[in-house]
Amino acid sequence: MDLKNLTELELYFANHFDTVLFPVLAEIYQSKGEYDRAKRVCEIGLEHHPDSADGQFILSQAEMGMGNLAAAEKWMKKVLKTYPDHQTAATTLPMVQEQLDRSPTTLKASWKRAQTVDPNNQFAKDYFAKKPSKKTKKKSDIPEIKKQDKSKKPLPQDISLEGVAISPRLATFTLVNVLKGQGLYHQALDVLDILAKKGEDKKRIADERKAIKAAL
Repeated sequence: MDLKNLTELELYFANHFDTVLFPVLAEIYQSKGEYDRAKRVCEIGLEHHPDSADGQFILSQAEMGMGNLAAAEKWMKKVLKTYPDHQTAATTLPMVQEQLDRSPTTLKASWKRAQTVDPNNQFAKDYFAKKPSKKTKKKSDIPEIKKQDKSKKPLPQDISLEGVAISPRLATFTLVNVLKGQGLYHQALDVLDILAKKGEDKKRIADERKAIKAAL
């Protein structure tokens, strides 16, 4: 199966609801703005893999895209409970809580965490400088999952997982985390090799490789 073909990927998921790859399909829907579909895939996948932080995070983004801020807050909290230094979740949570009018104590704690994981976060700086930023009130400014790199550089060959060929165009850090969570470290390293050839974040790739090799 070619995962570049969304229809084939959807059919595969329909016949393998227990696949660990569900966040990959959900992220594709998320990047296309199909939040309802991303949400449904995550809900099904989390029934089989309730501790999937990637599934939880993408579900939070889907809920946010649909305007369900309270639900988005709930799922981001779950992610941060397991991974306190999850940068996107940590920096997005206080923005959502600003819109939900959470208590000053809650906001202070959330912005503090955002500043800890991302010292250059301007929203956090504004908050602690007592200079409210109008940007925090705009839903359009809430960070979204980045779309995949559309680089025209030559891509490496597909890798195989669960009997499925993983297209280089669908290789993401989300997939790396899914593989790590399942103990599939060598496959995760293969995906990192693909990301390196696509020109993705070199530092993050190096950090991921170091963590994986330490776990081997």
